[in-house]
Amino acid sequence: MWLRRIGFSSMALVVCALACVPLTGRAKNAAASIVMVPMQVELNRPYIDVTLTGPNGRSVKAHAYVDTGGGGLILSAGLTKSLGLKATGKALHEEGQTLVPVATPALRIGDKNVELVDAHALVDASEPGMLDHTHAEMMLPGRFLSHYVVTFDYPAHTFTLANAGSYKSDGKAVATTIGGGMPVVHASVSGKPYAFLLDTGGQYCMISKADLGAWEKQHPAWPRVAGAYGPANMLLGPFEAKLFMLRIASLQWGPFRIENAGTVSRSVGNYERGMSQIVGTPIIGSIGGNVLRHFKVTVDYPAKQVYLDGPKTVRDASLDMVGIMLEPAADGGYEVASTAAGVKDIQVGDRLLEVDGKDVTHAPFSQVAQWLSGSPDESRTLVLQRGGARVTVHAATQTIL
Repeated sequence: MWLRRIGFSSMALVVCALACVPLTGRAKNAAASIVMVPMQVELNRPYIDVTLTGPNGRSVKAHAYVDTGGGGLILSAGLTKSLGLKATGKALHEEGQTLVPVATPALRIGDKNVELVDAHALVDASEPGMLDHTHAEMMLPGRFLSHYVVTFDYPAHTFTLANAGSYKSDGKAVATTIGGGMPVVHASVSGKPYAFLLDTGGQYCMISKADLGAWEKQHPAWPRVAGAYGPANMLLGPFEAKLFMLRIASLQWGPFRIENAGTVSRSVGNYERGMSQIVGTPIIGSIGGNVLRHFKVTVDYPAKQVYLDGPKTVRDASLDMVGIMLEPAADGGYEVASTAAGVKDIQVGDRLLEVDGKDVTHAPFSQVAQWLSGSPDESRTLVLQRGGARVTVHAATQTIL
């Protein structure tokens, strides 16, 4: 979460989250030592359904995404109201977002009451319903589940939470450290080892521009494109047009080889200084959902170990879509932040209204991205608002990266 909102001060959020919000209480575990629930994977990010109980005693079901790189438990304003949660500290305002500390609700996943470790909750007052243009009303950081063994089975679409010692992974152990409650794993590029945040909340692998730029120069044949498209387009604003994407020929992660791994750049310092300080070890980026989705990923927090289960060799999929980058529009929905080479009749600043007759103005970004995707040379009919006029464009899908 910290690094997906690049403009939002990570250290300010740390201060707000760690210092301002007291834990209101911890739930007692239900008898079940292991619980498995369905997991939806939307644009490479894992979502589960949970039950929250507020101080008013009311239990509310919520759709949440689970973020092993997340800092605070973030709730939508509507969910916070339903739970009867009140502010417990001063609001933090930055980059158009308002985060307010609130009491931490009790959490249940399936039939298991979950003990959240050193948890702190924040309400995103700028999001009345869903968070960050998703289906989710809540972001659940993995770091608060540090008493448990947590398994994200992407191929099977299941999420498992187990008490320490009650679940044995059938995957292969990979080099791991855990700092600040966040898993750091080690993988090699061109034979050189690097440390990465394991980031289930990240839709795409993110790498510091310092390293990604160096790899680009060393390997000019690796595919590159300016901007951030599809799952790499994380709705951070116009500055995403200044980023670039690069495919790594081979990422060696323990015994597993990921070919053609897609990555997107991040500003120098975000990982080297910000996140490295939080996790307590130097990292250059994060391994995100475009790689994780190929595996069953187990994070054994008590044992400080990550396990992977999946094919020995996988290949990241090509990015085929209408070549437009989007950003949140001021009056809701999405507008065009940039276009890829070869895109015609679409302008930066156009507001996207429809894709093939489907209204996108209130749709989650994962759905919009799916509607824009397709095999190369398919046609998508876009309705755009340009100034006071509605413009219809027939746009072809293409291989972006």
